[in-house]
Amino acid sequence: MLSVRREKGSKRVLPYTIDDAIGEPLNHSVEVTIDFGGRKRWLFFTTPQLLASVGDQVEGTRVRMHLGEMHMVVVSELSSVVIDAVLRQLHASGELEGRTVPLGSQSAEPTAAELIRSSAGG
Repeated sequence: MLSVRREKGSKRVLPYTIDDAIGEPLNHSVEVTIDFGGRKRWLFFTTPQLLASVGDQVEGTRVRMHLGEMHMVVVSELSSVVIDAVLRQLHASGELEGRTVPLGSQSAEPTAAELIRSSAGG
């Protein structure tokens, strides 16, 4: 878990862990688990470059399609510093919990993060 500095007058960011290595080049999404006072929830980060190489193809084209997930964060550059800044911004605006899903929640459909992982071979 990364240590979190609290700036004067700002909300304290909840404890979180970056669950995946951030590699170069990024060949899979990066999941982050956040502790909401004993309730663990998660979201994942990806880049436009990774999204361009994975996902469903639009029929008859070479275009990749991704239907947006509330718990998917797309950033142009990915690092632990960027993840921390995004989490701080979402927390300060009151959006953080709504941008996450319960950890261990099962769905009949694979999540976007799972699809990105399997398409990229990660």
